[in-house]
Amino acid sequence: MDKKKLYSAIIFMIAAMLLASCFILTGASRGYSEKSIASILKNGLFNNSFSQIASKEIARKLAGDFRGGDDFDEEEKRAGEASVQSSRGAVVIEQSTRRVLYSEDMNVKCYPASTTKVLTALITLNSLELDRVVKVPKEAEGVEGSSIYLRKGDEITVRDLLYGLMLRSGNDAATALAIEAAGSVEKFALIMNETAVSLGAYNSNFVNPHGLHDDNHYTTAYDLALITAAAYENPEFVKIASTLQAKILINDEAHYIANKNKLLKLYDGANGVKTGYTKKSGRCLVGGAQRDGMQLISVVLNYGDMWNDTIRMLNYGFENFEMKPFDKSLLENKTGKQPIEFVRPENEYKDLAEERFPLRKDGSEYLIVKSEKKLG
Repeated sequence: MDKKKLYSAIIFMIAAMLLASCFILTGASRGYSEKSIASILKNGLFNNSFSQIASKEIARKLAGDFRGGDDFDEEEKRAGEASVQSSRGAVVIEQSTRRVLYSEDMNVKCYPASTTKVLTALITLNSLELDRVVKVPKEAEGVEGSSIYLRKGDEITVRDLLYGLMLRSGNDAATALAIEAAGSVEKFALIMNETAVSLGAYNSNFVNPHGLHDDNHYTTAYDLALITAAAYENPEFVKIASTLQAKILINDEAHYIANKNKLLKLYDGANGVKTGYTKKSGRCLVGGAQRDGMQLISVVLNYGDMWNDTIRMLNYGFENFEMKPFDKSLLENKTGKQPIEFVRPENEYKDLAEERFPLRKDGSEYLIVKSEKKLG
């Protein structure tokens, strides 16, 4: 090949790549499906050997990576960037009893970023039927940050909005769910705060359903753990939060999305739940894992090495605690042991032989069960 032909070939390849890039940005904003993107690339946009290489990869990225990039995509590119806020907190609790197994400043107020969406999902599951079809309102189109690229008038089920919310961290999905459930984002925020208080999360205040930064939008590691523990009582929440990949339908057109929560692949027994990041919140992660009948919930807010810190904390919980039957725990020799008090409402008594409580494996603790009357 002479130099003239070589230069022509190089120029053609560069032009083709630039055209492909433009198509990616346009297609991402419009939310094309993988099938339609591949077809356009193959039959219309390119008609040369480059298209055979590029079309499949571009289609995959548009339908997957580009459709609703999680806030962590951008966060990982800026892994070395320090967060603006200095406060941080962490906790591990056992889900069924809410016992704290490990904590670091768990009551310090922090910004939760997209981990807010755990509460949004919980309220949605308590308010709306999963098969209900939602017509996307104008307020949900073009919401900044992470997105599944919904447009005004799109039709999508509550179930698929929840997958877009939890797997891809769609701020537009959060807005659509909030308006569908409460009529407006402001009214939904009132429900968020009422729900948080009802769950014992007294040190939180929520002003939106997605976690985009607001100085008045905050929580604590402990509050967020309580909210997540309540969400885990709904099997559908656990199913969604632990899903690695899902197909959602927007206007009956299929789109494929992947979960950005790496814990699901990194940790044995992991079954949730949500990542989060803004410059002011830092790196946030709510994790969940189950082993030997013990479900743990972990929260780290503003932890730079959040994956390893979460694994460290979960390991501590599983290595040092186990679920022991109430009846055996109550009858054990108490000499030299630390009493652990568990309070529950009078009307929630069950067969003690069937109930379990997390106690240290080394036998250094014994259980005291107390009851109290519910107010109201």
